[in-house]
Amino acid sequence: MAQERIAAAGNTDVPAYLTLTKLGYLVERINRDGQEHWTAKKGTLELIADGPLVLLGLSMLRTERGSGWQADDSEIDEFLSRFHPSSAGP
Repeated sequence: MAQERIAAAGNTDVPAYLTLTKLGYLVERINRDGQEHWTAKKGTLELIADGPLVLLGLSMLRTERGSGWQADDSEIDEFLSRFHPSSAGP
């Protein structure tokens, strides 16, 4: 089977937007004082990002990790040790 590859690029914005709306989010593009950001709202949850693809990532983060989506100290340490070994604590 051939490897499938999807890269974060302009051609992912529309599919990300369509997926968010299918998941029940109201998506809006806001431009204030020359600054653009996007929001996705569903119930009491509001996600804010630079574009639809990142909004979709935030949606998945919230879905998978729940309201306690933040990483705890041990998860942060593990991440730093793997991806930024010079930044990891003792």
